[in-house]
Amino acid sequence: MKAILLDRDNTLNEDPGYINDPGLVVLKPGVLEGMSKLKQAGYQFFVMTNQSGVARGRITTVQLEAVHARLSALLAGAGVRIEKFYVCPHGDPIVCECRKPMPGLFMQFFREYQCRPDDCFAVGDKIRDIAAAEPAGVQGIWIDSSTEALESLEVPKNLVHRAGDFQDAVNYILSKERG
Repeated sequence: MKAILLDRDNTLNEDPGYINDPGLVVLKPGVLEGMSKLKQAGYQFFVMTNQSGVARGRITTVQLEAVHARLSALLAGAGVRIEKFYVCPHGDPIVCECRKPMPGLFMQFFREYQCRPDDCFAVGDKIRDIAAAEPAGVQGIWIDSSTEALESLEVPKNLVHRAGDFQDAVNYILSKERG
């Protein structure tokens, strides 16, 4: 199995902050087309997302599930399916193994799916999305659309590409497919 392990907010969808209404889910430009290309290349999709709004009381688990259902419905229009959503519902001072940059969500994925890390890419808009995949040996692609300055952060060893947008990330992955 080949897998793309995706961050959710500001990677797949716009991020107005603590999305608790499915009507607020808007795909980022190029996501539908890019995921469709990756699907044609044989990739399956999994979402790895921190959702501290649950712990902070800004979103209920029912609302979170409705948001994920809406995201899934938007992607299904292009024949794309999210196989599973991995969620860390904890807030910041809680120390847990699942809140990125900790590797818990990625380790859970590898316990549940027989997949080689070399057949996976982690894609996200924050360095912590990439750092969380490092202990699992997953190649990371950072979509540099955030306010993070790479120079001021510790660069994870698994960062293989700094993408300008989602389509750039897709093009990088497909170029690796071609050799």
